[in-house]
Amino acid sequence: MEDRKVRWGIIGTAEIATKVVAGMHDAKNAEVVAVASRALDRAQAWADEHDVPQAFGSYDELLADDSIDAVYIPVPTALRNEWIKKAARAGKHVYAEKPLADGIEEAIDVCKENGVQFMDGTMWLHSTRTRDIEKRIANGDIGDVRRVTSAFTFKAPSKEWYEGGNGRTDKSREPMGCFGDQGWYPISATMWSFGYELPERVQMNFVSKNSIDTIVACGGTLWFTSGRMATFDAGCELAHRSQLETVGDAGLIRIDDLVGGQGRSGNFAAYGERFTGSSRYILGDVDGKDTEQEVEPCDHVVKLVEKFSHIILTGELEDEWPKRSLACYQVMAALFESAESNGAVVSL
Repeated sequence: MEDRKVRWGIIGTAEIATKVVAGMHDAKNAEVVAVASRALDRAQAWADEHDVPQAFGSYDELLADDSIDAVYIPVPTALRNEWIKKAARAGKHVYAEKPLADGIEEAIDVCKENGVQFMDGTMWLHSTRTRDIEKRIANGDIGDVRRVTSAFTFKAPSKEWYEGGNGRTDKSREPMGCFGDQGWYPISATMWSFGYELPERVQMNFVSKNSIDTIVACGGTLWFTSGRMATFDAGCELAHRSQLETVGDAGLIRIDDLVGGQGRSGNFAAYGERFTGSSRYILGDVDGKDTEQEVEPCDHVVKLVEKFSHIILTGELEDEWPKRSLACYQVMAALFESAESNGAVVSL
């Protein structure tokens, strides 16, 4: 393995990039060397604020810098595939925000063709807690997984926000609306719980849209083989929940702070800034006795960046990550098709 730090560039200055750049600064095997925006003054201001040494006035300029190993791409969903492909063709490893968009299969193929790693930004997957739970499931501590229930909801902060004032609530910026942004988490948690096995069929059971025809709340069902199933809901019409319950025939796992790791503290700011958490979960036995499990707290972003950088430094690309991304996207696409078809059942 190479004895150095991976040199990262950031393409775009979206809100989530503030949290990610903090994690990059804290990662032991990474360094942030550049940021690009479509205007140099904006890029320079962001670089100054977040301690990034180089600013570029275009994305292409950053990609042309041969000293950069990998890029983080938080541009809007509709633009993301284009820049994933450009980055891969420039020889940069790609960490891309989610959700993923139509055409992601081609973008991931371009990454493979150019020998670069692809990984989406599902941060919670990399936590110490997630790894601990994966071992328990693999060891059979809860038996065979049969049911999964998950949710990621919060209340829109204002009427303006709800009616398209945020990217999540404006389908011209986020085509699947809040389902794309918030729904990615319960869907990714469901797929993780079932080992990324595709369901046989899915259905969006309810959809709420705002005045500009964008999904702001929804819920659905996924049916897997042998009578296994999952339900979820997501959106910006209900109180804050970030939950996962994975139930087997011998026990269950329950998490009440899946996405941010902040517990039931009310600390909503944890989603947008440096935060260390994800230290507890519930392990229930077959008789209903719950035991709180404690694990080492961590920062999800730091863990993701360190994992990604380790892959680059070893030179051993991991196909598991793009496969996971594609499985989640396929299910999201099928559920969105159901939502746009008055709740029709869609087979995969």
